[in-house]
Parts: sequence; structure tokens; C-alpha cells
Amino acid sequence: MHQNHLIKARPRNHINVKCVLHFLLSHQGREFIKKVAGSTSGLHTLSLSKIENLKIPLQIEEEQEQIVQEIESRLSICDRLEATIEANLKRSEALRQSILKRAFEGKLVPQDPNDEPAEKLLERIRQEKAKIQEKPPTPRKAKSNKESQLSLEGL
Repeated sequence: MHQNHLIKARPRNHINVKCVLHFLLSHQGREFIKKVAGSTSGLHTLSLSKIENLKIPLQIEEEQEQIVQEIESRLSICDRLEATIEANLKRSEALRQSILKRAFEGKLVPQDPNDEPAEKLLERIRQEKAKIQEKPPTPRKAKSNKESQLSLEGL
């Protein structure tokens, strides 16, 4: 199937269909297709005559079967690795959430009984901040124009 075209191919005898499929899905196979496909405004199209003229490298039947088995074995390994990675990512996120929860509960590291409780520390910070905001800003003594000139001349 290519874009909105459905093309049915019937390979000749002694041709492993899966071997042809894996080749066409490979990088080299896709490049072969791009070379013969017509392109108008970036959209590639294939005609039956172009597909008929595709040169697909094939080996003897036994080698085709071995190639397909090897490809499918490796793809199976990739599928298992992908499943393992997905499961480990989920475990990692659960562990992250667990660590954050314990950290916010104060259970991540042993607590020093001499430490000030968080509530008291926060209250002390609020009080100090309120004191700072209550104080009116102290006015600065404005320098006269002569003082400004003198201080600039010294530079």
C-alpha cells in the first residue's frame, strides 16, 4: 500500500514474500522506491509499470528463509526491549513519585531532633518579612550639584 494506492503484487515462484517486504521496508528499499517514484510538488506516486521494473535483490530460497528468520528474530528482540524499557519507565516514574512523597513528609533522611520544625521556621520567616515591610524606607540625603561634580572630578 502506497499513499492512497493499493497495489497487489504476486511474486514468482521461489520468492519469499516476507523477504521482499523486509527489503522494501529497509532504508535501501525505500531509496529504490523513491528513485522510481514520480514526484509532483513533493508527493511521490508509483505506477504499476514502475513497480514492475523495481529491481529487488534476491538470494536462493534457503538464504531468503534464513534472512527472514534472522530479521524476525532481531525484531522480536527489539519488541521485548521496547516492552522492558516501557515497564522500567513506568517503574521509574512511580519511584520518583514515592521519593518526592517521602521527601515532603520529611521521611527521606533521618531527622535531627535539634532541628527547628518547619512550621516554626516558616512562621519566623513570615514575621521577619512582615517587620521588613512595616519599616518605612529611609530617605536618602540628596547631594548638591557641587558635591556631585566634586565626586566626579576625583575620578
